[in-house]
Amino acid sequence: MFKVLIISFANWDSLMELPAVFKQAGCSTDLYCKKGSWVLESEFYDNWIEAKEDDTVFLDELFDFIKRNGDNYQWIIPGDDIILRLLNDTITSEALFYKIMPMNKIENRELLGSKDGFSNLCAKYDISTPRFMIYDEKQTPKQIGEYMKYPFMMKTDRSEAGTGVFKCENENDLVKYLGEVESKHNIVFQQFIDGYDINMEVLFKDGELIVYSYAKLLKIVGKFGLSTQRLFSQNPEIAPELQKIGRSIGINGFASIAFMYSEPERKHYLIEIDVRPNSWIYYGKFTGNDFAAAIKKIINEDLTMLKWDASKYRKEIKISLYKKDMMRVIVEKDFKGILDWFVFNKDNRKRFIPTYDKKLLASTDKYLMWFFKDLVKEKVKRLTKKSA
Repeated sequence: MFKVLIISFANWDSLMELPAVFKQAGCSTDLYCKKGSWVLESEFYDNWIEAKEDDTVFLDELFDFIKRNGDNYQWIIPGDDIILRLLNDTITSEALFYKIMPMNKIENRELLGSKDGFSNLCAKYDISTPRFMIYDEKQTPKQIGEYMKYPFMMKTDRSEAGTGVFKCENENDLVKYLGEVESKHNIVFQQFIDGYDINMEVLFKDGELIVYSYAKLLKIVGKFGLSTQRLFSQNPEIAPELQKIGRSIGINGFASIAFMYSEPERKHYLIEIDVRPNSWIYYGKFTGNDFAAAIKKIINEDLTMLKWDASKYRKEIKISLYKKDMMRVIVEKDFKGILDWFVFNKDNRKRFIPTYDKKLLASTDKYLMWFFKDLVKEKVKRLTKKSA
């Protein structure tokens, strides 16, 4: 049987549906993570290798485990940005790099966890991306503003999930945000594109494009936070650009790829590549971009792209992630959003509640109850302080 090892360092919920995808593909899936990790809230993994709570021991024991057992796995997947950075900073052996990391071109490893590296590779391979510059402390705010032109985005070198991302409307914003950032190493300034976000989940094998989903971002938690609702559609015109990205950089595995679509220019600008899986991969089966089917193609050494069947799937479909969208509903006090989920079943969204996995559903509902109570507790605390 095709064996997979998923490594989770940060306790991200973006991996919690992934074991189900591999089970649908007929794989055996082992997890290497700490106790309490969200990826364990699944009925569909086979074995759990418990990592130590002490972060300093995590890597040493992981490398020892892979040295002893690595040949038993056909696919090893670092599941979050933190473990990708730690591995990239630590691995010196080329053979070990290719065994673990989701790239088949070690010379492009600067992509892993670095906004600076991403920008450099886009320039190297002539990939369309917004105008950018890397921060130099010798530059004055005035010089930065004159080159970049307001508004523009400021991204810390290791920003993730919407944190460390700022929009500078004027010089006052730039000065303010630079003052708030602790580490100014490799801060990237990026042109703001007049348009909208396009988010994509993609699977490559040795740089070859196997499957991708294409979606317009509809709702997020916070200003630049996690997306909770997307409108999926089919866009075959983007495939050549994805093929160029995959082959040039040498992506070998899952990727979350973000574009800004410029409406005035009718053009896509690449703004981010994260070479790890996320929650949206499971939902590809609802749009005809089935990642489990794509994994089966890889197992069978068929590296052609998965074909979309227009006779079975709608051209557009709105998908909401149950856990994350309910968090948004709670934060925004969106009472209508609650009704849309549980009374009106708007966009047939009840089918996105993870009833297929009783363990995952129970853990999600427990977390949402805690999340709600915690917000109420914080509000009461603030009101008490105000009235004191």
